[in-house]
This record gives sequence, structure tokens and C-alpha cells, in this order.
Amino acid sequence: MIRELLFEDIDGGFTADPETVIDAAAADPRYLARVPGLRAVLADAATGRYHRFLAVQALASWGHAPVYPVVEATAEAGRRSPWLGMLTDHDGRDRTFPELAAAVAEGRRFTIPNGGEEARIAALTALVGLGDELFFDWQLAYAADEPAVADALATTVDRGVDRSDEADFDRVLQLADLCAVLARHDRPRAVELAERLLRKDFRLTVRTHLCSVVPFRA
Repeated sequence: MIRELLFEDIDGGFTADPETVIDAAAADPRYLARVPGLRAVLADAATGRYHRFLAVQALASWGHAPVYPVVEATAEAGRRSPWLGMLTDHDGRDRTFPELAAAVAEGRRFTIPNGGEEARIAALTALVGLGDELFFDWQLAYAADEPAVADALATTVDRGVDRSDEADFDRVLQLADLCAVLARHDRPRAVELAERLLRKDFRLTVRTHLCSVVPFRA
């Protein structure tokens, strides 16, 4: 079933990358007729975890409100999520949560006109809460550029800047990106947090990522 749902275009042509189909729905709403099939895939415990994840990714990207509690629960599980590590990049870094963040971001184009925005924001807030814990690449900052999650951004950066445990990603740099997003919606808090980050880590890359929040100092 998953082949017809996410590995074939609207004309039945095969595509090796399911994101091609997922992205195509933004321009062609006929893809949304596949939502019931994807819900069935997600509900079928016998389906492999990768295909179930693809169903979550597609449904979240297409603004299907009932899937956002699944995303929220996945975020709350964090490192205990059974999906963690399922998708990795060439450096072995997890891509599961970055892809979920991107999917929730893309879902906005559907939830704003059709409903489901409250559930989407709840899922996004839960993902933002992992910003100091898990690697998100650029996708979390992209997704979190919304006033509704400004408080969650501030809380995550505030907590993260004081953490002293080792991370398996560049935590300060990721927090700097989140701080830069926060500055678009709550500049006073962002400036205070940026200054704290810089007191902790004055690397050129961190200063560069925060240059839109505080003046760049050589």
C-alpha cells in the first residue's frame, strides 16, 4: 500500500523519494485523497516502522490534525522514541526529528485555512522543547519562526545555556539559531539570552549566527 501512497505520483509514475510526493500536495490537492490510506498505514502495527514514520511525515506535512498528537508524543519521548536513529545522515546524525520539524512547519499551509492549527502548534511546541537535547539541523529554527512558540523558544534557550552536560551535536550553535528566531518575535528576551550564550561560547560561528540579535564583535 505504501508504494501507491508515497512512491507514485498522481499519474501512477514511480518516484524513489517519497518527499517528492509529500511536497507535491502543496500544488496539487488531489494527493490529499491519500490521507485515509496513510492513516491506515499508521494504525497498522504490522507495518514497518519506516513506513509508519513516512505516514506521520506526510500527514503532518499535509496538515492532518489527528496526526499532530502523534508528533507531540514522539517529541515527549525524545531519546526514548523508537524512531530515534532510524534516519541518519552521512555523519550518523539522526534525521528523524529534523524531518518531523520540517513536516510540522509545512503543515501550516493546510491548517491555517482548513483547521487544526491548535494541534499543530502543540506539536511544534513539544519539538521546540527538544531544542537543547537533540540535533535538529536548520529545520527546527525554520519551523519555530512563529509568535505562538516564542515562550517555548525562550524556555528552551534559557535552559540550554546553563546545561553543562556533553551533547552529541553543537548545542550552543543550535540554541543560537533558535535565539535568532526568537528575536523576530520577542527581541528583549532574545538579546538577554544571546548575551548569555556569548558569555558561554564566543566562537566566531556562534557570533555570526547571533549577529542579527546582538552587534557582531570581533
